[in-house]
Amino acid sequence: MKSAIFYKPDPIIPVEDIELLPPQKGEVLVKLSAAGVCHSDHHFMTGHYTPTRAPFVMGHEGAGIISEIGQDVKGVKPGDKVILSMDSMCGKCMNCILGKPTMCLTYPRTFAMPDGTTRFRKGKQEIYHMVGTFSEYTVVPEDQVILVPDNTPLDKACIIGCAVITGVGAVINRAKVKVGETTAVFGCGGVGLNVIQGCNLAGARQIIAIDNFDSKLKSACEMGATHTINPTKENVIEKIMDITSGGVDYAFEVVGSAKLIELAFSAIKRGGSTIIVGVPSAKSKISIDAMDLLVDKAIIGSFHGNANPKFDFLWILDLYHSGKLKLDQLITGYRPLNEINQAFDDLLNGKAIRTILTFD
Repeated sequence: MKSAIFYKPDPIIPVEDIELLPPQKGEVLVKLSAAGVCHSDHHFMTGHYTPTRAPFVMGHEGAGIISEIGQDVKGVKPGDKVILSMDSMCGKCMNCILGKPTMCLTYPRTFAMPDGTTRFRKGKQEIYHMVGTFSEYTVVPEDQVILVPDNTPLDKACIIGCAVITGVGAVINRAKVKVGETTAVFGCGGVGLNVIQGCNLAGARQIIAIDNFDSKLKSACEMGATHTINPTKENVIEKIMDITSGGVDYAFEVVGSAKLIELAFSAIKRGGSTIIVGVPSAKSKISIDAMDLLVDKAIIGSFHGNANPKFDFLWILDLYHSGKLKLDQLITGYRPLNEINQAFDDLLNGKAIRTILTFD
């Protein structure tokens, strides 16, 4: 079985043959059909993120077909189509009960199964994973697969598990943007474009897209942006103040840069909020004027769109089928698993919004 393995920060990720143990109690074996290449995956390669365990099978965004089920699995059966979720949830802690499974208190993300073990092996070496979508097969707890209808195009739906829900959910679930409010989106990659889609769905009056690549700003307009700013050509804050006459209600930072969080905070008006959607490095710090907090400016975190995957993934899929949300336009190419490093190159060079890895 072919899988892309992270061993240590390195610009090249190897694709190797490894073994996979069968699913245990409450687990399912998924044959991957498609997996999205996310910038968050590349952050491990640069050392921006440090995994809690290594080596591990990369990839957290994908969809496939149930191949085998373990004991006590009731919700899916072999042959079912599913979207994979990053979130393993106990369903019993206070956060899960309150509908916040992305913040489950029982199952933190440890790059292992909930019991601390792993199903991947290379000889005697254990290989860990969080979801493990850069692999022909993966094993995950049953609660990490969302059953979808048979007519679901998995090569499109695979991006719902991260790019779409993280972006749309940050707007709808976390910020709760209202009709007529103003927004700015810093970073127009796969997640940022879905923040724009979320703002459009919410009825925002002004949606300002900020990115260094004109090609991404063009895509932002296709997703519903009303204004665009290229920081290499214009002063971002001056332009935002001119467009909005004083700042936006919500600024979404979707890159994971401490400096960009500070810039986004400067773009909001009194009573406005900056939503952190991108994942900063663990040691990064931000500096803001404490007096700004007194005038009701806020900084709010949003992880995985504050989603309830079992509900939100299907809601998003319904929006896609009804023509209210775009998926096809987010996908800029397809590559086989053994071209994963070329897919990362496309992402870093601004050539790709989302490249989909396929497993034929």
